Amino acid sequence: MKNKLLIIALLLNVTVLMSQEWEKYKNEELNLVAYFPQTPEKTIEKVETAVGTLDMHMVMHSPTSGDDNAVYSLIRSDYPKEQFENTTSEDNDRVLDGAVNGAVNNVKGKLVFDNKINFNGYPGRSIKILITGGFIYINAILVENSMYIVQVVCLTANDENKSINRFMDSFDIIKTKQ
Repeated sequence: MKNKLLIIALLLNVTVLMSQEWEKYKNEELNLVAYFPQTPEKTIEKVETAVGTLDMHMVMHSPTSGDDNAVYSLIRSDYPKEQFENTTSEDNDRVLDGAVNGAVNNVKGKLVFDNKINFNGYPGRSIKILITGGFIYINAILVENSMYIVQVVCLTANDENKSINRFMDSFDIIKTKQ
């Protein structure tokens, strides 16, 4: 009888954890919205690139325990506008290829898949990278001269958990007055 009560209590705890409300994060300056398991932190880093120094805006949450994933993050970087005047779909593909290759090389990982996506009419890539001890899921979306990165890092044992899609699917680009 004690074992049955213990199992029921554990199932109830798991059900409560699975149904917890995530927090909506909306940033009109970055024109994005997504749901996080807990309040994320926003930082800005300067990154040296072939086109000069770019601001990399990062919104990140790294759970300390009780989560299937190690990191949930959103990144937005703006390239110089003049670099994207009169661009073609082939030009956009080259930019996205560079983002994919850069992501794989930066973590010394192995590309598991690389799928072209269309996000609200904008070109993008959905990729999965195998890293030591885990995986990185990334959606990279090119909106005019801005690159949006939606990313989840999980341990190998937690691959394909429901929270990955929950986070990735919650992301959206919002329109704000300029």
